[in-house]
Amino acid sequence: MRIREGHDVVVVGGGTAGAIAGIAAARTGARTLLVEQYGSLGGVLTLGMSLKGVNDGEGVKALGGIGEELIERARALGGTTVVSQHPRHGSIMGQDPEAMKLTLIEMVKESGLHLLLHSFLADALVDRGSIQAVRVANKAGLEIIPAHCFVDCTGDGDLAAAAGADVVHGREADGRLQPVSAIFRVGGIDLDQTWAYLEAHPEDGEAPPGYVGDAYSVAAFRSKPGVGMAGFKSLIRKARAAGDYHIPRDDMGFNPLVGRREATINITRVHGIDGTDPDDLTRAEIETQLQILEALRFLRKYVPGFEACYVVSSPFQVGIRETRRIRGSYVLTPDDVRAGRDFDDQVARGAYPLDIHDVGQAAASAGGQVEGGGTDLSMVRRSYGIPARCLIARGVNNLVVAGRALSATHEAAGSARGQPVCMATGHAAGVIAALSARHKLPPSALDSAAIQSVLRQQKAVLRRD
Repeated sequence: MRIREGHDVVVVGGGTAGAIAGIAAARTGARTLLVEQYGSLGGVLTLGMSLKGVNDGEGVKALGGIGEELIERARALGGTTVVSQHPRHGSIMGQDPEAMKLTLIEMVKESGLHLLLHSFLADALVDRGSIQAVRVANKAGLEIIPAHCFVDCTGDGDLAAAAGADVVHGREADGRLQPVSAIFRVGGIDLDQTWAYLEAHPEDGEAPPGYVGDAYSVAAFRSKPGVGMAGFKSLIRKARAAGDYHIPRDDMGFNPLVGRREATINITRVHGIDGTDPDDLTRAEIETQLQILEALRFLRKYVPGFEACYVVSSPFQVGIRETRRIRGSYVLTPDDVRAGRDFDDQVARGAYPLDIHDVGQAAASAGGQVEGGGTDLSMVRRSYGIPARCLIARGVNNLVVAGRALSATHEAAGSARGQPVCMATGHAAGVIAALSARHKLPPSALDSAAIQSVLRQQKAVLRRD
């Protein structure tokens, strides 16, 4: 069995959080290896969904550092729009997934980060509470990769679980999980027709309850390239009544892509899926792909402007909202999120909405809706701090976690899983791991002021003022 030596830090998972974590660790001086199961980096960032929560609801910047650099460099390629304030999401920004993907790999190359693609975590080798090495599987067989510090950016806490860290699975009360979805892209759309329909049917624009003003008007969205909205509930009810729609979701989100006649569509939903169970994942992949086909027929038949649309791309895998989360020495709460709370040891900020998809099982109900078809989404008006304690796993001495598996409650994770928050926590985790390796200390023993100093030097946003 091959042993791949010579690294201070190993990051497992090269999605939104992991790619940034790897760059951060390398820039902080650590010899860093990033292990990724696919052939490109960025994860769900490369699906083309708009970025929500770069600013908070009052327009104050919440994301800086490497994440902001990625956005600005992609913008130079025409790949991102300016950030627009949004009455439902706080802030929103359109993006081109291919520009983001290519910019990210360029930044990786410049940083000196080493990559091991097409490789999958198989196991962790642990001795006296410390990870000595990870075992990964790839086309060549199994490899062992030792390091001083490890970063789990798998999204599912795979390394944390394998190493014996303290983890929680799903909602605390009952273990239920948010549903999974497959975000897909369609082309050949005529947005002028879509906007005209929404102007004539404002009830399908799904303005937030009690919202007064024109910021959620169709005119406002038409003036913001790449920024979309959710709604179309009446069309979904009509299609469901006609037997043309069986997806257990009551609305549809769409985001036009920058400079294209394309949009990302968020409409699929499958309940009862555990993203750590391969049989469940297989069922989810099959069901979401069949739902994409049904959604395409719905779009062509019912949604103005989509009559001639076609599928441009479907995701590399089904999107998982929730599986495992670590238990750190602090657990982020929804009160922290809503209050915009700060902490002495905060290493990142979050402003993505509290976005919780109904965990209930899908079942038909009166009125043309379905149980489990809703989404509870509320704006984060003032960004909140994320303590380093939320990124450091209990039960393992040398493990840092970033992305949606960080230490948070089921509700708070609905915000902390957002892409800009994953960028920020990935940046912090990479710096923590690099400093841990440099000083030969466990992450929990590092001085938070020293971590914050490096992050500020790298232009991360740590405080709102």
